[in-house]
Amino acid sequence: MTTFWLPAPGASSTVPGRGEGYRGVIDVDDVPNWVRGALTLREPAEQWTGPALRAYSYPAHVVDVPAIKDHVVITYRRGSTLMRRRSTGAWTEETLRPGAVSLLTAGEFTQWEWPSHIDVVHAYVQAPALEQTARDAFDREIAGVELADSVAANDPVLFNLVAALEQEARDLRTGTRLVVDALTLQLHVQLLRYHAGITFAPAHSHRGLSPHQLATVQDYVAAHLDRNVGIDELARTVMLSRYHFSRQFRISTGTSVHEWVLRQRVTRAAQMLRRTALTVTEIAHQSGFADQSHLTRVFKKRLGVAPTEYRAKERIS
Repeated sequence: MTTFWLPAPGASSTVPGRGEGYRGVIDVDDVPNWVRGALTLREPAEQWTGPALRAYSYPAHVVDVPAIKDHVVITYRRGSTLMRRRSTGAWTEETLRPGAVSLLTAGEFTQWEWPSHIDVVHAYVQAPALEQTARDAFDREIAGVELADSVAANDPVLFNLVAALEQEARDLRTGTRLVVDALTLQLHVQLLRYHAGITFAPAHSHRGLSPHQLATVQDYVAAHLDRNVGIDELARTVMLSRYHFSRQFRISTGTSVHEWVLRQRVTRAAQMLRRTALTVTEIAHQSGFADQSHLTRVFKKRLGVAPTEYRAKERIS
């Protein structure tokens, strides 16, 4: 016997009674408003850098679910059931047992029916994060990534990756952030290898960064010049792979990222020497050099004088 569940009492007034009548997009925290069940786990608020993770214990359901903004990997932990699902085409059905995996691409309205109690874990993979991994993997611009919707994906690797993320969410041990980062990257790569359709953007490698991209990088460096700013970090600000970003940056500026950032550090240090009474050591730290000796060495090589000499000459002039 199946049961139809309405949204939870007190749900947001922006969410109507059935997913079929609602054509907006919901996020992970809206899902319980549409599919009623007992929440048995959610990812911790601290030390968690991976996909949103939710574990549910569900009774039998007949339910319409609005489009979800994230890709969803569903792993089945306990209970066996006949699962029927429909998106835009005909109904698909599979018998699902513990160890099974279902995939749902972002932005798809779906209808679900299952007659038996099941325990599941949902991993919500953000579309921009998966696209960024695709950029890094292919060293190309990505226009979009879609998962191959599947009621039964038959992928033990995916199941085990989600299980490992679930264990980290439950235990929160030393090094959780590092483990979660590694597991998330493996999850992304597994999806891209075996379950995704990737649309590549037209290549414009000869044009360099767009004015907006270049301004974004320049502003980011200026705001973080007091610490080490790596190429990977800068590439993420404009959603490019490390290799593609480095190549495009050189086309736009005529120099490498490292050299350009170093010039900004020297310029910042020179400005502070002229305009402030800070010590050379303080200026070294605030302009991103390791110490006074590092600043002195680079400054003298670039401008021909040590920082103290530069300050004295500027004050005289």
